Amino acid sequence: IVAENFGISTYAVYVFCLTIWWSQNWGEATACPYIHLEDVVQGKTSLRVAALKIWAELTGGILIYRYVQLLWSLELVETHEGRAFGECSTDLQIPVLFGALVEGIATCLWRVASKAVSDLEPRFGTAIDSFIGTALIVAAFNYSGGYFNPVLATSLKYGCHGNTIIEHIVVYWIGACCGAIASVFVYELPVVQNLVFPNRIKRD
Repeated sequence: IVAENFGISTYAVYVFCLTIWWSQNWGEATACPYIHLEDVVQGKTSLRVAALKIWAELTGGILIYRYVQLLWSLELVETHEGRAFGECSTDLQIPVLFGALVEGIATCLWRVASKAVSDLEPRFGTAIDSFIGTALIVAAFNYSGGYFNPVLATSLKYGCHGNTIIEHIVVYWIGACCGAIASVFVYELPVVQNLVFPNRIKRD
């Protein structure tokens, strides 16, 4: 609604601020399924525990969206009029496989950047991480919608006109999750480690 009514620039400001707010108020809490898959790959948790957490996140995301729909149905502001239960359409504007690549590559880049920010702990780390994420979202917005979060994409766009269920899963679940898992290995590449920790290499 924000992007449609006020433009992508305003939407970017909202995303940037909300990401910072989330980090400051919720800390390490996450509502993103692939974080748990990363933990599985790194041996920090079991696949069963990860699956249960993902199921809980998906259920919560869908329920929250239904609650928001009820608020929209009150039509307290002009931009909510007729929007609560109207038909929705997909944000995917490119072929499915390209959409999966966009979501996957962007998710991978964001996760690598987030890991670097977390390890380096710069003074304005939260703002830096939020800026990178927002920039990637804006870059992908006109192609896949730039969700980079399967639960968010499913809560908002599952069953919308323009995509089959399989296409939705391929783009927003398989694409993003594969990108996140890939980030675990990409971040450990020597070339990436050299960029993140140049002083460490010099001392060694």
